[in-house]
Amino acid sequence: METLDQVLDQKTQEVTGSTTTTSLSDEEKKKLALLEERKMQEHLELVRNAIAETRLYCRPSQNFANKDVYNAHSALVLACANEILSRHGKKFILDDNNRQVMRFLMLYFNASPLALKVFPDKDYSLDKNIMLVGEAGVGKTLIMEVFKLYLDRLHSPMAFHTVSQTQMLNHFKQNNNIDLFTFNTSESKTYEGKPFSLCLNDLGLRTQKFFSNDLERIIEEFLYARYEIWEQQCKATHITTNLDKENFDRLFGDEHGRLLDRLKMFNVIQVGGQSRR
Repeated sequence: METLDQVLDQKTQEVTGSTTTTSLSDEEKKKLALLEERKMQEHLELVRNAIAETRLYCRPSQNFANKDVYNAHSALVLACANEILSRHGKKFILDDNNRQVMRFLMLYFNASPLALKVFPDKDYSLDKNIMLVGEAGVGKTLIMEVFKLYLDRLHSPMAFHTVSQTQMLNHFKQNNNIDLFTFNTSESKTYEGKPFSLCLNDLGLRTQKFFSNDLERIIEEFLYARYEIWEQQCKATHITTNLDKENFDRLFGDEHGRLLDRLKMFNVIQVGGQSRR
């Protein structure tokens, strides 16, 4: 999957060069800042051109054993990652902590059976949803944002929306329900509602003053509802979380294990490494 990334590395070095700010006057620093901004725009244009070139060759349900097909899709994934990070003046780093996860998700979101060979010791399934687990800052949310953009570019039926737990809690405080993120009945005239596939980021994160029992009740309602939606309407629910199984059990477990049983709808994938922030 490094093919396009290596090209982008080379092109970026050609564009940016290497300039130090030691002993520069204020005027020279201003000129350098303007130059860097222009170079960043050129890099962003390079990424967009790469996306335009590669998406023409990417189609769902292709044979990923074909090297050209695989390389085209991997190039598009990396182009999407670099487009997102270019907004912050950064580039996507593919390393031993995320390479296999990225490979698995690319194949998974294209329903390729080759995905199951990426982690042969895991009981993963193409029919399950994705739960990325790892420490804060390792890139879980970014990875799902990358695949959201990638699937949007392909107009894939596997495409999904992203929402943070904070957004869902704010919606609850304003509306006293989370219907928008579950059955979405307000958008439908039928009792089945109009749910959509989504990825909930930062499940279990406590970043605001919110009563603990309310947070847990809302998460429970969300997971119960999304399990029904997955079973009855085949709408995906993906999740990123800092919670390991022990903490998840502590927060949401009950004597009957009903909520924990809902975790069977996920491929639980660990994302390792140090914080990238």
